[in-house]
Amino acid sequence: MSEQRLKDFGARAETLVEIPDFTELDRRGHDLRVRRRVSVAAALAAVLAVAGVTAAQGHRTDADPGPVKPAPPSAGARPYPGVTMLNLDQGTYVVQPAWVAGRPSTEFADRPVAELAVPRGWNAWVGPNRFDGHTRSRTNEQALSHSTWYVGALVLKVEAVNTDGCASPDVGKVSTPEDLVAALRRTFGFKVLGDPQPVRRFGYPATRMRVRITRAIAECGDNNAVFDTATDGLIQYGDAGWVADIWVVDVDGFPVYVQKLWSPNAPRPARLELDSVIDSIRLTYLQ
Repeated sequence: MSEQRLKDFGARAETLVEIPDFTELDRRGHDLRVRRRVSVAAALAAVLAVAGVTAAQGHRTDADPGPVKPAPPSAGARPYPGVTMLNLDQGTYVVQPAWVAGRPSTEFADRPVAELAVPRGWNAWVGPNRFDGHTRSRTNEQALSHSTWYVGALVLKVEAVNTDGCASPDVGKVSTPEDLVAALRRTFGFKVLGDPQPVRRFGYPATRMRVRITRAIAECGDNNAVFDTATDGLIQYGDAGWVADIWVVDVDGFPVYVQKLWSPNAPRPARLELDSVIDSIRLTYLQ
């Protein structure tokens, strides 16, 4: 190819290829770098804001209002009827562990109460329970004396614990969660299965333990009370071998005793209903 033809080819190539505007490319690159720096700065600011909120929550000042009490019981919840030994309607009830018969509940507005849901077919005792032994002619109380299995829940304010044997629990007075846990480890008629464990249950710090009812209960006959309570007087237990899961709940310094009790031969559906009752418990305040 002659030198003149090479020059003509180069001229045509210049007209066909678009030469980039390097000034414009440099401007666009600068803008992109700025946007990236702004995005990183925004992300860092968001992280620091979250960290600041967390730090503020972990370091409350004296001006903070303090812990907020949970919402009061549900509007449809009914007062628990106590020891009537009659069938309970299915529904939600409010149990007052510190209530004293004959005195208005408004006197105890600063004390915790328990809301719980009861399935159909349960009986009203100190706490809701279920058992067999029913016939057309038997009352619930008569059926209990003929029962072969039992499940039940309790929410109590325990005043005293029997640690002395076949006697009324007029010793072992308890006033704090720590007092109650210590007394339960020496409770007459209970064999503690394993060391108590700190847990969080029903919305509050608690201590959990499992116990088995011993033969000493049966050997005491009618003089086998284990607890004295603020509401229901003396609490007695049934046959040896029954098992109970217990939670001592620290509700702002107020000890609430929650118990799940079952006989080993209780049928699975009854055990599942018992679990549902315990799982439904919500500790709160009337106001």
